[in-house]
Amino acid sequence: MPTRIIPFLAVVLTFAACTGDPPPPESDTDAMTGPERQAMSFEQRQIIDSARWWWALTVGDVTGDGLQDVVAINDNANGGYLAYYTGTVKDTIWAETVIAQNTPDGEDFAAGDLEAGDMDGDGDIDVLAVQHTGEWNDAGAPAKIYWYENTGGDGWIDHFIGHAPDAVKDLSIADFDGDDRMDVSVLIFDEGNISVHRQTEDGSFDRVLNLNYPNLHKGMDVGDFDGDGDLDLLANGNIFSNPGGDLRGNWTATKISERWNNQTGDWSRNATKGWAADIDEDGTDEVFITHSERAGYPLAMYRNDGQGNWTETIVADSIPAAHTLQVFDMDLDGDLDIVTGVNIHRAVNLGKEDDQVFVFINQGDYKNWTRQTITTGGIYNGRVADFEGDGDYDIFRYPGHESRDLFLLTNQTR
Repeated sequence: MPTRIIPFLAVVLTFAACTGDPPPPESDTDAMTGPERQAMSFEQRQIIDSARWWWALTVGDVTGDGLQDVVAINDNANGGYLAYYTGTVKDTIWAETVIAQNTPDGEDFAAGDLEAGDMDGDGDIDVLAVQHTGEWNDAGAPAKIYWYENTGGDGWIDHFIGHAPDAVKDLSIADFDGDDRMDVSVLIFDEGNISVHRQTEDGSFDRVLNLNYPNLHKGMDVGDFDGDGDLDLLANGNIFSNPGGDLRGNWTATKISERWNNQTGDWSRNATKGWAADIDEDGTDEVFITHSERAGYPLAMYRNDGQGNWTETIVADSIPAAHTLQVFDMDLDGDLDIVTGVNIHRAVNLGKEDDQVFVFINQGDYKNWTRQTITTGGIYNGRVADFEGDGDYDIFRYPGHESRDLFLLTNQTR
């Protein structure tokens, strides 16, 4: 596909902070306006034409060449294989390399999330993976979690992490106990279970948290939400505080807002995207949340006053099926912006015609935001990373959960 430059017009909306927990708005239209701003621009090109239900998608420099690669489980709906796609600056479809066709048990891979990171501290990027039959086959089937060791071109070595009761919706790699070894947290689909698998000195994993908690579904991230220097868990508008030490103590639960965990109904209940970021660099992370499957819920930010009270700022009144949430300094002005948008295939099920992809540009106070529509066509599990190492952040856009194509939007700020 030839490269094309997309013209962008800034859609300007400013949103005021509010407190409390009002009911979801009835309208999907943002009501307030604010000052205009120069639009950002992106160059879009297609990089994948053979995706199949890539619900688990991440990026990382797997090959070590300074360019970000795409890592995916192919066919998460019904179970498939684990692969990466080598990034290139050429205007061409990226080449596929299969990491593993099957798990060590000879079974398929499937998950709602995927992560890549340096699991063994050797300086290269390893990949997490989940053994499962696929959500559309049997979401309630048990899962196994693995990490695949990058050996630098000599194949991949599988390492077992642990079990999960059913389909995995979220994974995070983090050092929860401060021992410089990467641990793994897991949120599952159906049984309200969140867990932490601590990596031990010999490289094996010990499940130190195995908590069933009401109304957990999807929307996990990691951050220091109480400013004590260790990493806590965010899931569905709840904070689970790290007990320290060997991590076996009580992970105290604190509810930020019931809006994100009091829903009933079908599988789409309590389905969120969550993000942690320290916006004012005070050592305590703030929380960003969207609803990934329903309409009528806002894009919101929550800020801790240091006394355990969380203040809500509504960034946008409602974005239906906002299945992407990434928070980065997109315009390089020194503060953090938000990348989000509509999963077109879910929006159709909701009776919505929305398909915009947005950057909400922070005006410097984290209360006022300029909304810019950067393209249309939808985005699902979008990822933000500095693709070519030029210092600005680019967007990997998978239009919807049934899409065959993947696009790279290269930021033209630098």
